[in-house]
Amino acid sequence: MHFRPAEEPPTPPSQHVLLAGCGDLGAAVGQLLHKAGREVTGVRRTPQAGQLPFPVIGMDLADPGAQQLPAADAVVIALTSDTHDAAGYERAYRRTLRGLAKALPELPQRVVLVSSTGVLGEHTGQVVTEETEPQPERATGQVLLAAEHDVQELFNSVTILRAAGIYGPGRTRIIKQVLNGTPLDHRRMTNRIHRDDLAAIIVRLLDAAAPPALLHAVDTQPAPLGEVAEFLAGLLEVHVPEDVGSDRPQGKTIDGAALQRFLNGDRLQFPTYREGYSDVVQSMRG
Repeated sequence: MHFRPAEEPPTPPSQHVLLAGCGDLGAAVGQLLHKAGREVTGVRRTPQAGQLPFPVIGMDLADPGAQQLPAADAVVIALTSDTHDAAGYERAYRRTLRGLAKALPELPQRVVLVSSTGVLGEHTGQVVTEETEPQPERATGQVLLAAEHDVQELFNSVTILRAAGIYGPGRTRIIKQVLNGTPLDHRRMTNRIHRDDLAAIIVRLLDAAAPPALLHAVDTQPAPLGEVAEFLAGLLEVHVPEDVGSDRPQGKTIDGAALQRFLNGDRLQFPTYREGYSDVVQSMRG
């Protein structure tokens, strides 16, 4: 896919930001923007009044009807599907993108779509970059890749931000697996990004003079799952789960060099899984 370069933003940076999808990640982005003095409006299917310091509109963007959204200088699209099948993804992403474009009174000057490195498909240990051609094998990945095409057609000045595995508060699947002794494929390469770092990257993309059209959000240390499990087992003082993987390498290593160039010397808050999971485990312990 050819990605059109995102255009330069107005000066000063976009003031009113609409969060299309205001769940865990969208709320974290909104909190950062609100603290920076930006006008923020969230949109979600079921608003939770009073829990956030900015207004949240209750609206199903997949079926907006005649309902209109307020004009916004920038839009962050951070969607999730209620189900993990192609039909759920079709509604959550492609129908929602079309509904969003219909409900906005005018095109925003900048759009960030949070996608997933899952669109790159499965690999057997290869290193992948933003130049790697996506080849999703799963139906959900195919829908998500189609949504990347859709957003380019519907909006101008788009950045596709493909996030690796998001972890952080409330995202503790592997921690629970280690605690429960669930057997794991130790050789599978894994890539991740902490939710707080991902939110900060999104804000930076909104403010950048010349944001990239495509960026992979990943920390600085892709690692075999067994290495991560061993580290967590040490933190949790439990046995390392059994290895049930094959001798053949699985997974992919996502090269984060483009992100590091974009950050221009600034450091992620959680540059590796070690800092990130240490913080998550400490929070779980209270």
